[in-house]
Amino acid sequence: MKNKIINVLRFCAYLLVVAVMVLSSGCSLWPAKENAPAKPLVIKVEDFSVFLFESSEEIYRANVKDQAMWAGLREKAIGDTEYAVHYNWLYDSYSGWDEHRRAQLKAILTEYDPQYMTECLIQNGKQGAGLDEIIKFIREERCFRNQRDLLLDFYSWYGANYALPHYEQVKPLLQRKVDKTMSLVEKDFDIVGFIEKETGIRRKKKPQTVELQLNMRIIGMSVYSRKKDIINTIQWNRTPEKIWAAVFNEFSGPFYQTFTDSWSFKYLARKLKKDEKLAARFKEDIPYTWEGWIEENLAEGFARYLNVRKGITRDLGEGSYVIDREYARALTNGFDLQKTSLKEFTVNFLKKTYDI
Repeated sequence: MKNKIINVLRFCAYLLVVAVMVLSSGCSLWPAKENAPAKPLVIKVEDFSVFLFESSEEIYRANVKDQAMWAGLREKAIGDTEYAVHYNWLYDSYSGWDEHRRAQLKAILTEYDPQYMTECLIQNGKQGAGLDEIIKFIREERCFRNQRDLLLDFYSWYGANYALPHYEQVKPLLQRKVDKTMSLVEKDFDIVGFIEKETGIRRKKKPQTVELQLNMRIIGMSVYSRKKDIINTIQWNRTPEKIWAAVFNEFSGPFYQTFTDSWSFKYLARKLKKDEKLAARFKEDIPYTWEGWIEENLAEGFARYLNVRKGITRDLGEGSYVIDREYARALTNGFDLQKTSLKEFTVNFLKKTYDI
C-alpha cells in the first residue's frame, strides 16, 4: 500500500514538472482555439481614412477641375435630401476657404493621386485610423515625403474643420444603407457556399475578402488592395439591389476563371471580336484583356441571375455591358445544373449567339 502511494506521488510530481516545462516554453497545455476565419464579404460605411483624401479630391473636382460634370448632379440633390447634405457641403466648404487653402489643395492634387495616398494608409495597416494617427503617419512615412509640410498643414486643418465633422454627419445615413443592404439576405448568409451551389463548382482555395465601403459620392469609384483582399468604394446612387449585383460579380469571377482561363475558351473568345458592339466598348479604355472583357460580361450577367435566384430582386435590370443582360436572361430561362455544367451552358450560349 505504501509503495502504491509513493508511485502515485511520483507520477503527480512528474506531471507537475512537465506542466512547468510546457508553460515556461510559452506553450499551453490546452489546445489553442483556431483564429476565426476572415469573412469573405464585408459591407460597411467608408472608413474615415478613405473619406479624408477622397472628399478633398471631390471638392476640388466639383469646384475647379470638373465643374460642369458635378453641376449636372444638382437635380439629383434637389430630389434626394440625404444626398443634398453631401452635395451642398462640397460647395459650401470650398466657398468658405481663402485663396491660401485653395492653392494648397491644388498643389497637393497636382503632386499626389488621392488613391495613392489612401492605398499607402491601407497597406500600412492604417485603414481604421483616426485623424491624429493619420497626421502622425503623414509626418513619418516615405510615401508622403514630397511636400510633407504642405500635406501636414492642409490635412490637419481640413480634417479637423471639414472632413471629420461632415463624416460624422453622413455616417448614420450610410449606415442605414448598409443595414438595408444586409437585410436583403439572412444574417449568416454563406455567399461562397451559395455560389458553389449555383455554379456546381467547388472552390479549392479560400476566397479573398471583398470589402465594399459605401460612400456619398455619385461620380467616381475606387478599388484598393490590402494584401490579397479587395476594397471597393460604392457610390451613393447604387441601390441595395445593385450593391448585391456588384457583390455577386466580384465573387463570381474566380468561379468563371476555372474554365475561362483554358486555351479552348480563349480561342472561342477571340472569335467574338466580330461583334462590333463588344469591340467598340473594349476600345473605350476597358481595363481588361479581350478575354477578361468577355469574362466580365459573363460574370456580370451571372451576378444579375444570382440576384433573382437569391430573391433579392425579380428583375434582371438593364445591362451594364454588352451581352451581360442577354446572358442573364438565358441563364434564367434555361440553366439547369442537373442537365448541363455552367461551362457547357456558357460555351453553347456564346456559340449560338454568335453563330460559331
